[in-house]
Amino acid sequence: MKIGFLGNSNNYPFRLAKALRTLGHVVVFFVDRPPSEPRNRPESHYNDVSYPYPDWIREIEPLHPKQIVLYPWTVRPILRTLEACDGVVLNGFGLSLGPFIHRPSIGMLTGSDLDVYANPDLVDVLAASPTHSDRLSGKGFLQRMFVTCRRMLFARFIQLQRGGIAKSCLVEYAIPGLLPEGDALLKDIGVEGNRRTSFMMTDLEHLPVPTFRDDDTFRIFCATRLQWKRPEAGSNVSPLDNKGTDVMLKGLQMFITHSPLPVEVRLISVGADVESAKRSVNELGLASHVYWHPQLTQTEFLDEMASADVVMENFGSEGCIGMAGRDAIAMGKPLIAWGKSAVFERALGEPLPIYEALSPEEICARLEEVAMNDETVARKAVQARAFAERWFSARRAAERCVAVFEEARKGNSNQ
Repeated sequence: MKIGFLGNSNNYPFRLAKALRTLGHVVVFFVDRPPSEPRNRPESHYNDVSYPYPDWIREIEPLHPKQIVLYPWTVRPILRTLEACDGVVLNGFGLSLGPFIHRPSIGMLTGSDLDVYANPDLVDVLAASPTHSDRLSGKGFLQRMFVTCRRMLFARFIQLQRGGIAKSCLVEYAIPGLLPEGDALLKDIGVEGNRRTSFMMTDLEHLPVPTFRDDDTFRIFCATRLQWKRPEAGSNVSPLDNKGTDVMLKGLQMFITHSPLPVEVRLISVGADVESAKRSVNELGLASHVYWHPQLTQTEFLDEMASADVVMENFGSEGCIGMAGRDAIAMGKPLIAWGKSAVFERALGEPLPIYEALSPEEICARLEEVAMNDETVARKAVQARAFAERWFSARRAAERCVAVFEEARKGNSNQ
């Protein structure tokens, strides 16, 4: 079977592509993000992916709503390639091309591709681009025309994005109940029941082996963007963008103030609120404990995680753990986060094997628990790895996708 991919947010679809190739299928994979976004490019994560890419990976110019709506002829070569496949997997802006691809499709939803760009309630928010409209301040008519045109553009793009999701034979998203806003959007689009699934993939076979440095320093790695403010305009308006960094920093302050161990906190300078986070680090007296990373490749990111004593992830009440949290679980690393474990327990029959926390006081208590209970941490590490093997398998996800495409092909042949 020949399967095409378009869209690669955080290299999540690429995990599925590799699993499909392992099963013996032919894959054509379009990389549509530039080198300045390494977390969305396979060579930043996989040592066996060289650049320039091998023939099965094809680099294209970044897709964007303006291009897809106003200059659709520029994507025709991509459409022709995908039309020659037995099935396609779409993610990110690639979903907006779904209505034009006459092949069975699977939608992999990873955040803003659903809750921003498939949300008709956000047309005005997306249209009100402060970067461009500020240039027209004082020019009332021109500014109104500019915003009106942008509104029409995003209304059409959202319509296409929703069409691509609605057309999908299978839609992969978070477990129902984890992200209520996304659940409501999928229901409105018409995706319910057995057309919806959750793969929760990790690279079980390729994650680095956990290591611990031989000194007394307690190392904390924050494995997510530094972000907690919700902007009023632009693309960064997903509820998943609230990572609760402000809550995390207050919890770290409480822990460090009373910790008998030397503590090192490692943060990445990525996220909409990096500058605010740096000010907070200084104001909270954490500067001497914090090491700032620039943007990391995924390989560097996972190596950092592997050498940490504890991993911190999401503390935004609207969200849940993402890929980084699942990788930490698969490594057996203690993960402190707000993960909505009760939802997992209802869906899977067992809770997430994490140290759940939402408030600064809870974060502090969980850090103390990890720092002072080596035997408990070791036991939970074994449980976490076993959980990941049960639920986070990319091979199992690939087998499900193949079955979906085979069923669609069988249905088409019977018509």
